[in-house]
Amino acid sequence: MLAHGEFEIDEVDLKIIEALMKNARADFKDIASVVGVSDRTVARRIERLEECGVIRGYYVDLDHSLLLESGIDLSDYDEYVRLSRVEWEELWNALGKIMGAGLGVLLFHAGRAVGLEVSSKLRGRYEDLEAALKILPSLLRDRGCRECKLIEFDQSSCVGKFEFVKQTVTPRKQGVVFFEWLRGILQGALEAITGKRVEVVEESSSSNSVTYRFSYSGVVKEDGSEGKDWHR
Repeated sequence: MLAHGEFEIDEVDLKIIEALMKNARADFKDIASVVGVSDRTVARRIERLEECGVIRGYYVDLDHSLLLESGIDLSDYDEYVRLSRVEWEELWNALGKIMGAGLGVLLFHAGRAVGLEVSSKLRGRYEDLEAALKILPSLLRDRGCRECKLIEFDQSSCVGKFEFVKQTVTPRKQGVVFFEWLRGILQGALEAITGKRVEVVEESSSSNSVTYRFSYSGVVKEDGSEGKDWHR
């Protein structure tokens, strides 16, 4: 059994979760026949898993090419690629073999691109920069960590700290360079929100969390050149 909060996840729960991962729309009776319990048991177990936060939602995998044929463009909507821990392990290990020492650089720049994209929606929506930074974790969640929070910010000195905790991925062999992915995401996100050049450095880390200190100066326009601060 696996302990989670105030209850334990047993083999039945794991089989139900596995069935839902294969088909989130599976009928309770179909799941029950696979797991070997009654459909009522399946319904109760799923409800409990939802209430405790183990199951956080159900998602749609869209074929955008088919939608575009009908004149429907949903490309601006956020979509998440959710992989199992085993699939993440295989991905990181394969990238490590291909890139070698360059994997950290690749992950940083890929993360920065993701951060710029997902956080561009916040730019200009908030008069107060700190308010925008507090919204940022909701956009970064599920892109390498389960929780992200602003733990310190001094707008007068343009310095602050973010903490990433409960990582969704903890590769055994690429654990160190994986932090570069998180650092890149945070830097890109902060640049998108502030419109400035941002420096992000790791301040501390553990097996399940990492804290980054950021500072910014100099304003960046869309083309990358210096420009006017959007908060002024």
